[in-house]
Amino acid sequence: MKPLICFDLDNTLVYSEKVHINSYNYALKKIINKTQDPRLITKLLGMPHKRIVKILTKEATKEEVKKIMELHDKILIHKFYHLAKPIPNVVKTLKLLKKNFTLAIVSNCSHKNIIVILKGAKIPLNLFSIIVGYDEVKNSKPAPDLILKAQNKLNLKALYMVGDSIYDVKAANKAKVKAVAVLTGHYSKIALIKENPYIILKSINQLPNFIKKECEKCHSI
Repeated sequence: MKPLICFDLDNTLVYSEKVHINSYNYALKKIINKTQDPRLITKLLGMPHKRIVKILTKEATKEEVKKIMELHDKILIHKFYHLAKPIPNVVKTLKLLKKNFTLAIVSNCSHKNIIVILKGAKIPLNLFSIIVGYDEVKNSKPAPDLILKAQNKLNLKALYMVGDSIYDVKAANKAKVKAVAVLTGHYSKIALIKENPYIILKSINQLPNFIKKECEKCHSI
C-alpha cells in the first residue's frame, strides 16, 4: 500500500470558520440562551470540541456542555455545512498526492461532521482511504489517538501529519510523525514554530513540491 499522509480538516483542507461559528452560537442560544463573539470562537478552533464548549460557556453544567456539543454537531449537518469553502486548488493537490500516497483525515470534528463539511466544500470523499473523527477515539488532538487509529486501521506508519494548528503539531510529535504546519488557519508562524514542526508551509498546495525535494534529498545521501 502507498505511504500514508494524515490531514487535519478545518483550515487545512477547508475554510470552515463560518460553519463552526454559526453552529456553536446556534447551540449556545438554544441551550443557555447566549451567544459568543465570533472572534473568540475563531481563536478556539483546533482545540478539542469539549474544551471549546467549556471555554465558551464557563459556568455551564456538564449536562449543558454535552447538549451544546451534540446540538453543534447536529445543526452543522442540517443547517450550516454548506458554508464550508475549499482551500484554493486543494482538490487538484489532493488528487496529485493520491497518485503516490494513501490519504487520511484525522480531525477534532465528529465523523459525520467531517463528511458533510467535505461535501459542502465539494471535496470528493473518495480521495481519502480513512476518516477518523473525535467521536471515534478516547482523546482528540493534541493527543495522538486520531493519528494512531488511522495508522492501525490501515496498517501503515504515517510519513506526515499536515495541519494548521498547534494541536496538530503536538499530536504529530506525540505520534512520532513529521508535523507539516500550514499557514491557512489563524495560528501565527511564531506560535507554530514554538511547537517544533518538521516544516511550515504556506498551504497544502506546497506539499507536493516539498515532498519531491525531500525524496531528492534522500536519494542524494
